[in-house]
Amino acid sequence: MASQLPSPARLDCLAARLEAFKSNPFQEPDRKTKSAQFQRILEGVCAVVRDAENAGTPGLQETVEEAHRLLETCLLYAYSDRGGLTALNTFAHSEDEPWIDDIMENAGSDIVDEFVRLYAKTVKPGSPAPQLPAFARIRPWTRSPRPHALTTRLSRFRPDIVPTATAQTPLARIVAEARAQLTTDLIPTAHAMAVSAGGSILALASGGGWQARDPVLQYYLSGSQSDNELQGVSMDPGMSGVPRFVAADEERKLMFLADDESIKSFSFAPGESGKVPKRLPSVHSLDSGHLCDGPIAVLADGRIARAGKGKAAVWDLSVSDGIPSGSQPHSVVAFADDPSYAPSTWHLRSSTGHLLCGEQAARSGGYSCIALDLEHGGQRAARYLGHGGDVVRITSSPGDPNMFATAASDGYARLFDARRPLPVLTVETSIQHEGCADVVLVHPNGIPTLFTGGDRTQQIKMWDLREQECVYELATGNNAVSAMAWDPARTSLYVATRCPHVDRFGERTGYRRARVPAWATWASVERDYKAHKTHGSGPRIPPPIIVPYVPSDDDEEEDGDGRGYYETESEDEVDGEDEIDEAYSADMRWPEKCFHKENYFGYAYDAGENVLFRWHFKDAPDITQLPASTTSDW
Repeated sequence: MASQLPSPARLDCLAARLEAFKSNPFQEPDRKTKSAQFQRILEGVCAVVRDAENAGTPGLQETVEEAHRLLETCLLYAYSDRGGLTALNTFAHSEDEPWIDDIMENAGSDIVDEFVRLYAKTVKPGSPAPQLPAFARIRPWTRSPRPHALTTRLSRFRPDIVPTATAQTPLARIVAEARAQLTTDLIPTAHAMAVSAGGSILALASGGGWQARDPVLQYYLSGSQSDNELQGVSMDPGMSGVPRFVAADEERKLMFLADDESIKSFSFAPGESGKVPKRLPSVHSLDSGHLCDGPIAVLADGRIARAGKGKAAVWDLSVSDGIPSGSQPHSVVAFADDPSYAPSTWHLRSSTGHLLCGEQAARSGGYSCIALDLEHGGQRAARYLGHGGDVVRITSSPGDPNMFATAASDGYARLFDARRPLPVLTVETSIQHEGCADVVLVHPNGIPTLFTGGDRTQQIKMWDLREQECVYELATGNNAVSAMAWDPARTSLYVATRCPHVDRFGERTGYRRARVPAWATWASVERDYKAHKTHGSGPRIPPPIIVPYVPSDDDEEEDGDGRGYYETESEDEVDGEDEIDEAYSADMRWPEKCFHKENYFGYAYDAGENVLFRWHFKDAPDITQLPASTTSDW
């Protein structure tokens, strides 16, 4: 029930509670209690905004601004030396704007292995391995659901989840069943990635050479790609620094790269021969200096903007007399409401022309997300609350012009209605206290679908936003996700990844002999595929063996909902489930420290290098088209 006090008075009370709280900092043994008290302050601030919005209270914008200032004070204190926190739980959700998580969260094989090693070495030397909690006992892939014979073996489905997609929404059903053909390519270290609106080009702002210090433009022309391979071009863009931002203009066939001091454009229009030159010709060289060194965005009418602290530089590329090399911006728009605001990421909301901006505390001292109107003097058009960390990515989808999604360093993705100040859905992407690396929002057949990328968890998760569930995850070959992009013209998800198992000299490190189950080899995938092509008249394969989850006494106090997924000590093993293909494994290598073991997915794949993945969702993919895993020969 909403308080009878007006919003300003409620916020004043919460501010007083915060000051009283700060006078008694976090200390043991009451740290858990103090954390709960702090959490209630954050939730209370958001409740004030929610109540004011629901009641139609005049002055909502002023309430949002006051709430923002109080939340910023809370967060800056929490992450300070005095606050001593490194992570916060979500605080902006409610019964009507829920928080959802993945029912299949697990600790990660590297953490579990290290715990068992330390237990056997220091706690009880020589004793048997301890019984692990449920979230650390994960069944092999053969015990997980497989919704279709052509579901990729590099996916892992959650049990008892019925996606929204049906036969009446065939494209959404293909995505929901992970019917995808995979192609990969080796890439330099990617800092940003973009697909042009029409899908003509995919471009990566990258660094190559020793410690990735050489500027590299990596690009892929979609029209020249086949379903069987990715053919990219790597070129020196002629910049003094490594590019960190990239944008594409489909209409003018221009691709833009930005390092810390400049922006260069390259044309991907066909030349006189009718083909796009292999080395894209440079068209513009724009000097942003140290005035603006943030993200770039292609605006309407042939303009490009670059963010800085308290301002944005704008170049008009449509001027009739051209733009000379090293051109200064045609205009600089000061941010009318906050001269210290410095967007670290932004995304053009094409329906309004506003730039949805995210902030990083290290850059400008805050965690805010706003809509910025450069067309009207850099005014703040809206503010969005609820982030507990840096906003690292923002994305939207043509399928719903009012919705956008954010990825944040606090480990959550958030779905916003651009007309409302609080998230309508909060997605906990991992329990590992890692940031959400990137997020992609799409609407196949109108069904809202979210992809999130993990860094330490080395995976991509697919979320059905109507069902409010994680449906499956896709493998990344034990690589961390750097960036993601969606090609709507070809229903393809691109994922740029970074290999954490390579040292600064480019040598693999920390590998052991692999232990690959017989069912996780490429030959096993090929056998299943041939059997389907030869004998499969229907679309579905026999269901996998699903053993009901029977809680043990040790599991009674555990938090979470297993829903028939987690392993228990009382279950019988399936014949051949753990049989290792020794001959195959002899030549294969696997990282000693990685989130997934060889039996987690249906094909044991380790990338061993920085890799670009293209997941092409289609009705009849060739699921045997899988990349080779790391071997002893490298």
